[in-house]
Amino acid sequence: MAGAPQSGTSAVSRAVEPIISLQDIRKSYQQGEFTTHVLQGVTLDIMPGEYVCIMGPSGCGKSTLLNILGGLDQPTSGVYMLGGQDIAQLNDDELSQARCTKLGFIFQSYNLIQQLSVLENIEVPLYYKGMKDSEMRPIAERLAAKVGLSHRMHHKPTELSGGQQQRVAIARALANEPLVILADEATGNLDSKSGNEILDAFDHLNREGKTLVFVTHDERMVERCSRIIRLKDGFVDSDTRTKRALMAA
Repeated sequence: MAGAPQSGTSAVSRAVEPIISLQDIRKSYQQGEFTTHVLQGVTLDIMPGEYVCIMGPSGCGKSTLLNILGGLDQPTSGVYMLGGQDIAQLNDDELSQARCTKLGFIFQSYNLIQQLSVLENIEVPLYYKGMKDSEMRPIAERLAAKVGLSHRMHHKPTELSGGQQQRVAIARALANEPLVILADEATGNLDSKSGNEILDAFDHLNREGKTLVFVTHDERMVERCSRIIRLKDGFVDSDTRTKRALMAA
């Protein structure tokens, strides 16, 4: 039929606008008389449905770039567009709102609140969104079930394994249906079995259409993600599509 998309065309190739667009992002830190240039002109777009891994040696700027993507730090210069918004033009309240509604965060150390149950941890971003208890609980229960923790909903983080805690973190990151999920060494504290289970969970999320951007040293992700961006000395050293992306195209 004329005008219909061809079979096999990926969601990424059909996308009109990137979810994330970085133009000449630079970040420097002043320490007395010395200036440290951490990012030195990073330009890239991330499209809906991509599964992107940012990799590189220690000190290459990965964590700084992730902090900028998460709105936790501001670039020294350059433009960062998130979902069509120029992040630099937002005031503190608007930036907090953008982080709450457009971004989901997954951390290496899980960052769960130890006094809260699984359900209550998942509800945290919904609480800050202003939802009522009666609205939050069904969402939290559904997400706990989604990550395989229906039987652990009322347990505290100290009663969970590392892999289970990271599943709670994944559910929490999904609570506000963000445009992008950002993760920092999400498998770094897990054993091989738990790490593979979490990677399987990420694969499933990406197949559902979630956009994932991870900073990682975990080479297992090379076979899982659709795109690998390698940083070196604050520059994009390479930006390549993986076999997975080429097969989906």
